[in-house]
Amino acid sequence: LSEQQRQSLIRSLNPADADALLYDWKLWARPNQLPPKTDWATWMIMSGRGWGKTRTGAEWVRGRVQAGYRRIGLIAKTPADARDIMIEGESGILACIPKEERPTYETTKRRLTWKNGAVALAFSSHEPDHLRGVQFDTVWVDELATYEYARETFETMRFALRLSDDPRCLITTTPKPMAIIKEIIKEEGTVLTTGSSYDNEANLTPQFFEQI
Repeated sequence: LSEQQRQSLIRSLNPADADALLYDWKLWARPNQLPPKTDWATWMIMSGRGWGKTRTGAEWVRGRVQAGYRRIGLIAKTPADARDIMIEGESGILACIPKEERPTYETTKRRLTWKNGAVALAFSSHEPDHLRGVQFDTVWVDELATYEYARETFETMRFALRLSDDPRCLITTTPKPMAIIKEIIKEEGTVLTTGSSYDNEANLTPQFFEQI
């Protein structure tokens, strides 16, 4: 459609339809921000800053909850990163979900609870042992390349990813030639998506590119 036609269509929408359009990730996402259509156990997105990794991770978690998965792990480098980026960030989980669907966030318990019973727990790479004893069907690992205990965290998480008949893990990270990342990429069940900041140029300011 032309710009004029698009604007006319948007103005014709009632508020409910406009909200539905705004939160329809399949409409807004680039093709490589949507889950691979092939069978996979681990989806690794390795790209530059500003590519849209956080938004992609948040939308993937939302999609898993809508599909019926109920036990989610959110792993970041620090507790503050889990809170400020993955959960409360501008592209985080809470920002990607309409108010009527938004989960309850209990900061002290590091827990998100959806109305349908789904629960997400946040963890820090500084304390890999906290992943012992928990169980997940869905895990989002953010910025694995920055973890001090990357191998310990990832391997401990794997023991916890054992619920449902389709447990899956998404890794969103900036590139770094770490042994554990190379090993994950080579695994049979891994799908790798790469990209640069310029893939998302339409949504970033010119000043950002001037500075980087």
